[in-house]
Amino acid sequence: MDANSKKGYDLINRRRKQWLNKEELRHAWMKGLEEALQIDLDAERAKRDSSYNNVVIEFKGPGFFKGSETCPKFVEATDGRLLNCISRLASEQGLDEKDYIGIAIDGDHVGFAQVQDGKIIHQPLMPFSPITFQMVVNALQANFRRAITSENLVEDFGHLSRTGCELMQVLSNALSDALGKEGNRKNKMLFEEWSTLYGQAADLSIQQRKKINGSLGFDFAGPVDVDLPAKLFVTHTFHSLLMKLIAAEIVAAHGMASIKSLIHEFLALESDEALIDALRSDVENGGFFNAVGLHGFVEEAIFSWYLDATTKKSIRTSVCLAIRTLLAQLSVYRFDTIKKTGRSRDVLRDFYQDLVPEELRKSLGEFYTPDWLVEHSMVKLGYKRDKWLSARLLDPTCGSGSFLLEAIEQKRSAALAAGWNAEQTVDMLTTTVWGFDLNPLAVQSSRVNFLIAIADLLQQCKGKDVEIPVLLADAVYSPAPHPDGDQKVIEYSIGNQQANLQVVLPADLARDRVLLDKVFQLMGEEVENDTEYPPVAKALVKTRILTKTQADEWHDHLKLTYDQVLALHRQNWNGIWFRIVRNFFWSATAGQFDAIVGNPPWVRWSNLPEAYRNRVKPTCEKYAIFSDTKFHGGNELDISAIITYTTADKWLVEDGRLVFVITQTIFQSPSSQGFRRFRINAIDRLVPISVDDMKELKPFPDAANKTAVAMFTKKVGGTISYPLDYRVWIGKPKTDDAGNPKKGRGGQVARLKTINPRLHRAKVIDLVDVVQMEANPVSQTMEGAPWAIMKPGHFAACEPMFGASTWVNGRKGITTDLNGVYFVEVIASNPVVKTVKVRTRPHEGKTNLGQPREFWVEAESLFPLAKGAGDLHPCFFLPENTLYAFVPNKGIDRASLDAAAMHYSSHTNPKTFKFFKAYKSFLESRSTFKTRMKGAPFFAIYNVGDYTFAPFKVIWAEMTGDFSAAVVDAEISQKGCTSG
Repeated sequence: MDANSKKGYDLINRRRKQWLNKEELRHAWMKGLEEALQIDLDAERAKRDSSYNNVVIEFKGPGFFKGSETCPKFVEATDGRLLNCISRLASEQGLDEKDYIGIAIDGDHVGFAQVQDGKIIHQPLMPFSPITFQMVVNALQANFRRAITSENLVEDFGHLSRTGCELMQVLSNALSDALGKEGNRKNKMLFEEWSTLYGQAADLSIQQRKKINGSLGFDFAGPVDVDLPAKLFVTHTFHSLLMKLIAAEIVAAHGMASIKSLIHEFLALESDEALIDALRSDVENGGFFNAVGLHGFVEEAIFSWYLDATTKKSIRTSVCLAIRTLLAQLSVYRFDTIKKTGRSRDVLRDFYQDLVPEELRKSLGEFYTPDWLVEHSMVKLGYKRDKWLSARLLDPTCGSGSFLLEAIEQKRSAALAAGWNAEQTVDMLTTTVWGFDLNPLAVQSSRVNFLIAIADLLQQCKGKDVEIPVLLADAVYSPAPHPDGDQKVIEYSIGNQQANLQVVLPADLARDRVLLDKVFQLMGEEVENDTEYPPVAKALVKTRILTKTQADEWHDHLKLTYDQVLALHRQNWNGIWFRIVRNFFWSATAGQFDAIVGNPPWVRWSNLPEAYRNRVKPTCEKYAIFSDTKFHGGNELDISAIITYTTADKWLVEDGRLVFVITQTIFQSPSSQGFRRFRINAIDRLVPISVDDMKELKPFPDAANKTAVAMFTKKVGGTISYPLDYRVWIGKPKTDDAGNPKKGRGGQVARLKTINPRLHRAKVIDLVDVVQMEANPVSQTMEGAPWAIMKPGHFAACEPMFGASTWVNGRKGITTDLNGVYFVEVIASNPVVKTVKVRTRPHEGKTNLGQPREFWVEAESLFPLAKGAGDLHPCFFLPENTLYAFVPNKGIDRASLDAAAMHYSSHTNPKTFKFFKAYKSFLESRSTFKTRMKGAPFFAIYNVGDYTFAPFKVIWAEMTGDFSAAVVDAEISQKGCTSG
């Protein structure tokens, strides 16, 4: 509550003991509201009786409602006065009567109401308190009942909002307390478990961390080493709670529950203990959703940790106050028309992107797909109406569910055209549209989005039991028999640092979802009762869940799994694991899909959490997906490439289609050689069909990725037919006011690069040119060879030039891994003693080397440098800067390295040696030095040979879109020219 609102509340509270009638009560409230809002309500009231900004307030005498919604005075205030006034105003102003907010006040209680279909719908009466007063203030400020749009959510709950920041701050304080020595053990372990898998931000510099911390609206007072993961955990907890509350209100607003608003029910609870209990049972344990037939809607238990933190009174008080403030702000929203609002279909995605700083999202590999690109991926499937009705579709890394929402939209359109009713459509959608994700926040987001997309259908088939098939599941590592073990048993590891749960289940049970659910339900209840396994085994038979034969045959495996969960329960990890295991094993029974569509995470193998790498590495090795040469980044494959194989193998039906938004580099980089073999196993092939190459565009506004949309199919013994359909997307030329094309670098036509993520696909198509190309492997003898992307027919014409040259070899320029040290400017010289003064260029690389430094070194250590595509033009080399490179070794063989060690020391070339020693710690940390140059002097560099010092060279840029070559000769340097 801000200062003005507090003044307004205090003014009313002081006058409560003095007012005797309705007019005195009304006068006190109006003055209090004026103080809070800093406006003159008298003028507004003269215009609209007792309404302001589409809020209609009906006052009654002090205590007239008697705290009862059935009291005649309350009925008169709502069914009589508020209904008539709102109906009249809606008619006069031409607005929807649902947009108005009605409020009934008797001084002791406050009740909210709205009109729907000509009837007044009121919420529970709430005692007068700072929170209920703030709700009235919020309603008056809102103008209309607020729509669920990303813009409104950002304004009210985003990273700069008072409400959002206050709740995240108290959650941060609670987490800091839990991570202390005397903190809650369960919460400490939950955080560590979550952090190991989901909270590891990679490659963040000090500057990036400062930027992230500066953009977050709360602080963390716990251990410094977990500062960023802790803040992300708090942010995820806040987002998860808000999503679940929004989902509950959607359910209530669509008439699926026995109450009109769960938010108002919570706000009517006066004690903090009652609010915590209600949040636990109705929201975090999913009781409210289960009661209306939405089964399994809330199953993650990680983000309910804040409830356990409230055992400490000071934390409970602050958490409950902040949550009530959140509920008060949410109470002015309109949830019955959510599907029709917002410029973007995925409101929760856009809100999350505001909540989590861009730098942090990038480090976590969280790039959310623009709606137009989602739509284009679906278009590539080529489905007609009948196929949309029957096709089963999976997004194996669904995130917030953008691809699922597009599939639902396509399927709903087809169902409507086919004349299907609501129940048929719901059945079809909940059996044919599936999503997996390993991140519990993504799973909850996607389930809420799925609910939003079908809420109006569920309203037409009330009482129907529904389970939304979005699962907490791993697209790479899913339950399966061990390849070298008992095929009648399925083993699976869940958890990491603290839990490390080794689930072992009979294969027949694991594949029978209905039976598995029943077994887990009973076992979960018995864990809560702290029961040992023998009585549980008897109960499984007694309740006829298992036969005596099954219970006996499966005894050892069930006992092993049960005993582990019981042990975790006794460490206060109750209420978690059977819910988690259930989701992972559900993916094993999902069956096969006609289409797999999505945007798998673009995270390099080395940036994955170590524990996860170790767990999934055997799966990756099974597909032989790593490059044959580790020096070409064999283990630096993008995780999206791995997911392409695992999902096609496990879930794609034969002849089904897989469409992924994926990095274009997998088709041409050496590290993706294993991927381009396209062998799923000894029988099945992953056959590429077509590629849309968008690397010349910028589809993702917050990332400069090389984007492609690729379609594959799965074939038994399939062969790949080249040339392959390959389309390059380029932006249309930019024009000046006269309509003439603008010129860019080198006189080239300047083209559109960045695509507005809010555009529809049709508009994007108008902004680009799609150039038809073809793809062919550059070698017919090397399996998995990179693709050559050329105009149709050009590859065949060039084939006679392919193969190894008999008279010349292509060479790579020197590899220093630390250009900011090795590439320098010469700023002075002393010809007498043959020394030069150099200045370093620390901005050359990503490593923070500090400020530029100057050194005197021996001149013989330096060579002229040919660097960068910008210095190279067709047939001539024109360097923008005169730069030099240190080349301390003449080769990378042992003799050359030993000679370099002798040549640079405190006795020979001491000035250059002193220069190298100034950066020794940085030089020894270079990746190439550590992996390929063991035993070499710490200053040695890679990719050096006799060719490096040749007096004549034909050079071309290593990384460029346009090929240009030039000759450099001895006139440039008597010593030869070194390329870098």
